[in-house]
Amino acid sequence: MNSSVTTTLLALLLALRELQVALSEDEQAILQDIGQQLDIDPDYWDFIKDEIMTLVAANPALNKLFTVKIAKLEALDAKIPREFLPNLIELKKELFSDSKEIITFDGQSAGEPEDKYKQVINITSNILLTENQDQTAKQLVFLEQISEYVQNYRYFNTYFTGATNQSLIPPTEPLIHGQAYLLYINISPEPTGIDNSPAPFPEQALTQVWNEQQHLLLDVVVTSKDFSINAHCKKLTLPRAGASDSIHFTVKPNCLEGRGYIQVELFYRGYLLQSKQLAILIIPNAGASIPESLRPPQSSRITFTTTDLLTNSQLAQLPERVLTVDVELDVRDGSIDFRFLDRTEGNKELAFYDTSLQGAALGNAITAIRQQLHQTLHNGYWGEAQGSIEQLNTWLPSLANAGRELYRLLLPQNSDNDQAERLKAALTPDTVIQVNPVLGKVTIPWALLYERKIQTRKQNPVCARFTDHDLDCTDCPNKNDPKYICPNAFWGYRYSIEQLPCWTSSKHNYPMTLVRQIQNNQPLQLSFNVYRDFQLWRQHLSNLELAAKLNILPAEEMLELENIWSTYGQNLDLVYFYCHGGVEEMPKRPYLEISDERIYSNFLECYESTWSHNPLVFLNGCATGDYSPESYVNLIDDFLNAGASGVVGTECPVLENFAEYYATEVFKRLFAGEPMGQAMLAVRRSLLQNNYNPLGLVYSLYAAHEIALARSVSLK
Repeated sequence: MNSSVTTTLLALLLALRELQVALSEDEQAILQDIGQQLDIDPDYWDFIKDEIMTLVAANPALNKLFTVKIAKLEALDAKIPREFLPNLIELKKELFSDSKEIITFDGQSAGEPEDKYKQVINITSNILLTENQDQTAKQLVFLEQISEYVQNYRYFNTYFTGATNQSLIPPTEPLIHGQAYLLYINISPEPTGIDNSPAPFPEQALTQVWNEQQHLLLDVVVTSKDFSINAHCKKLTLPRAGASDSIHFTVKPNCLEGRGYIQVELFYRGYLLQSKQLAILIIPNAGASIPESLRPPQSSRITFTTTDLLTNSQLAQLPERVLTVDVELDVRDGSIDFRFLDRTEGNKELAFYDTSLQGAALGNAITAIRQQLHQTLHNGYWGEAQGSIEQLNTWLPSLANAGRELYRLLLPQNSDNDQAERLKAALTPDTVIQVNPVLGKVTIPWALLYERKIQTRKQNPVCARFTDHDLDCTDCPNKNDPKYICPNAFWGYRYSIEQLPCWTSSKHNYPMTLVRQIQNNQPLQLSFNVYRDFQLWRQHLSNLELAAKLNILPAEEMLELENIWSTYGQNLDLVYFYCHGGVEEMPKRPYLEISDERIYSNFLECYESTWSHNPLVFLNGCATGDYSPESYVNLIDDFLNAGASGVVGTECPVLENFAEYYATEVFKRLFAGEPMGQAMLAVRRSLLQNNYNPLGLVYSLYAAHEIALARSVSLK
């Protein structure tokens, strides 16, 4: 129903905006009545809709415009980018004097959080309650933006032809094993090909990129385990309007029969815009029967669509994503596919590497790393921040060996195509590596990947010169000696890794907007949720208070947390869990635990769309044996739905001494205005170089590298 309401109301506003003949006084009065009904009780939608349709039908010019607009909106499934819709404060500035208060139908004051469905109702109600609604609509900038978006949207099309005669293969026909076909790809105003329900290309991501350019170059990547493909990467030329060129890939089914899958991904300057999975029925020979259960023979679905807005200023200021890693879970056999898009040579050259791993092999490598991290933390450093060169020599080689094993799994090396070594040589220090979870939730300890070869001995010493050289180890005599362990070869010290928190979920078939700024004021509002038996939490709280202008809202018990989130939810800037966490055995449910109760996904769901400042969530899970990314990764959707910008979590349980030290140091930098990705990298390097402690590698960022406060709150 929500989609129907949104579609109808937006179609009405867009039609009013383009209406050339002024509304009569009677029509204006009817629209005001409709606006009042929406304001008083939108639940009587059937009655309200009848009123709208009766009005529209009686005005031929309005009816014509409405019919066109609603058809386009229905094709879009009302998925108008949220950033196009003003909040009520913004609308108020355009419609009324600043002194007028706008109250929504449910009693909310302007500016309180609301979902898009309610937002459209409230916007429409306020516009219809004005006089000369058609003239009002013509003056509103946001309607112009929506109109342009609806008018100009295009489709990401895929279809097959024969390899020789290039005749179209209808979606109702399967492909034959061993035969070659052409997979065509384009972006066009006209939907073409095998899409069950055509999804629009995310034009909004590029709206501010065009400037004087008439064409943009997109990278198209095609991969499959079930088809041989003649090339994995090609360029597609996208004009400002109209259809792109059509590019094609030669594909040949490998499997004898059954469903085969092809992944198609679109990138702009290393940023993933959209991905699609094609499901194709393969038969052993022409004329083979097709069971009804396997129809339709050709289908597709969108697996990722960015909601990020790329701007020229952003692209100029942000570290360019020269390495993008797509991670996808194959539900058929539980294998995990990794696709590395390498743009280290710039936009003109593109390299692509793909790896498919069985879950068991990958799981064993990851378990080895996390166990080694756990031993290093608990048995090597005893949870202390200060270490020694002796401790580093004892524990870092084991971490490097485990990290090297995982690196070789993800980027296998061979004599013909030593892709891992070429990539290592091309990546420069401080590169931001972007990880996109395209389909499925797979967590990898990326910071622990070790990119140098190791000649394993009973004891590989840590290079004693690592503090004397830059991250490239310039002039270091041990640079190419595999007997030495170089800390700078860990990805977590050399690069910043952002794992985008935008999985597709069962609730949403599109990711949340990638937020890069927490909308804080001064003082910063910090929800501090604690397990009271931790010994250092009061000291920790005091350390944070000394660092910045904060309003810390501590919650030791569930009732306190509920009251804080209900009262301050829309103003929260950081949501900090200094507590236990884990996964229950029966049923398998992830949880966070404060002093008197466990917090589950169902509880978090109740706060959907209430965190309007886009707070960052920090999960400092202490001293819980079963605490790992799997403990909290299923909660990330709930935090995002509430409005969070992302999550910081750990790869293993962390002892309190270290947890308190690390969080304090990172927060100090965040409070001073540093982006979180940069702050975590700086603290990680400082712990290594000044404290001889590698445990900064424990923390992972599930957010944009650039996530930062809108305003510094540091006291220094």
